[in-house]
Amino acid sequence: MSFVATNQIFSWMLRLTSQQDYQSLTHEFLNILQENPHINEASGYEIYNHKRKISEGVSVDERLIRRFPLDFTKEDEVTDNARISDIAHIVGVSTGEADENGCCSWAILTVKGGNGPDRSMLIEGKLDVSTLETLQHLCGIYQNLVVLHDAKERDVLTTLPNRQSLDSRLMQVCQYYCDHPIADKTNNKSSWIAILDIDHFKRVNDNFGHLYGDEVLLIFSQIMGRKFRYNDFLFRFGGEEFVVVLNLATQETALTAFNRFREAIEAYHFPTVGKVTVSIGITHIDHAAMPSILLDRADKALYYAKEHGRNQVVLYELTPELVASEHDDDGEIELF
Repeated sequence: MSFVATNQIFSWMLRLTSQQDYQSLTHEFLNILQENPHINEASGYEIYNHKRKISEGVSVDERLIRRFPLDFTKEDEVTDNARISDIAHIVGVSTGEADENGCCSWAILTVKGGNGPDRSMLIEGKLDVSTLETLQHLCGIYQNLVVLHDAKERDVLTTLPNRQSLDSRLMQVCQYYCDHPIADKTNNKSSWIAILDIDHFKRVNDNFGHLYGDEVLLIFSQIMGRKFRYNDFLFRFGGEEFVVVLNLATQETALTAFNRFREAIEAYHFPTVGKVTVSIGITHIDHAAMPSILLDRADKALYYAKEHGRNQVVLYELTPELVASEHDDDGEIELF
């Protein structure tokens, strides 16, 4: 191996190991791949495999494929590339047929392990044997780093990103809207943050035990994955609370999306436990508000929903009592 090649490998490793979270790690990994002159395009996908019970003793496998890393400013869904539908079934490395020069036009490399979904990289270009070997080694390094990031950034039970991940992602979204303010938050597409809290969850644990309580949390998170879109951000906030950052939605669309999810939970029959409902508090991601203020507004909207009957969606900006209460607090300084 030449000195130049050795330097290049160390440069790649330094770039990958310096990333602070899974999102930035994946961005950098794809950037490194696309710097290769033999690669035309590299894209990453997360594969979620869930089992859903449809009748006694009968369940179906549901696979959800999401392009990653996510760009909440764009609405480009997963493409209709014929190879995408096969990604969930591939283990290891899969390539197209080699031409007369021994080069293939595409390769899919799977990334296993970690407390999260399976991942796959779709790479297209003119890929010879040497390039494929390098890709596999790079993918192995990326896989090891993914495992480390998953241990830090994902909830163990639901595998959703955790509170730490929420803090960094919400700061990113807030910074975007600080740089690109929304003139009309009612009619323009923008982002909304919601806190979702399972109603009377303590009763579930008390009446059925924590094992069945965990099952409710797991199924709840899986329904979230099915009902929200590929470019929305889902988190487990802690306990029976979850957070959704809904992107590229008008106010009406946001309310419709959260009410649709609330109705889906209400209609679902949870094994052993039966019926469960959810209360949801939402607020608009205002370019002038800090993340802590946004979470506080969503939390106040959630508690308003709890105090006024539960199983409902409350939007902070449409609740005069909450808005007036915040204005009354203006100018007050709390040191502790």
